[in-house]
Amino acid sequence: MTIPLTLTEAAKARIAALTAGEPDSIGVKLWIAKGKGCGGNEYKMELVKTAPPAHDSLPVGEGAALYIPMSDSFLMFGMVIDYAADPKQLGVERFTFTNPNEAGRCGCGESVMFDKA
Repeated sequence: MTIPLTLTEAAKARIAALTAGEPDSIGVKLWIAKGKGCGGNEYKMELVKTAPPAHDSLPVGEGAALYIPMSDSFLMFGMVIDYAADPKQLGVERFTFTNPNEAGRCGCGESVMFDKA
């Protein structure tokens, strides 16, 4: 199953590059870590070597994929994931998440809140 989520070309290219740079990696897992940060939730990402069970996958090219736990996918419907320079920090690039399901973000922007997380 594929969730309605948008990965920009820059995000796809970065995931493919990260995967290519690590032997045996097949993609990146993205999940919502609950009970983290002042907002209560954080987006977390890690390289994976095997397809995690009970995850949706979105191909990004170069044989790589983005894996999202089915239990978190409903909180990511309509989300856009991009990879770009951080406008607040010179020389810092990172993934950004624009998620219409968020109820708010903490002051530092690192953690998020959901109405029904």
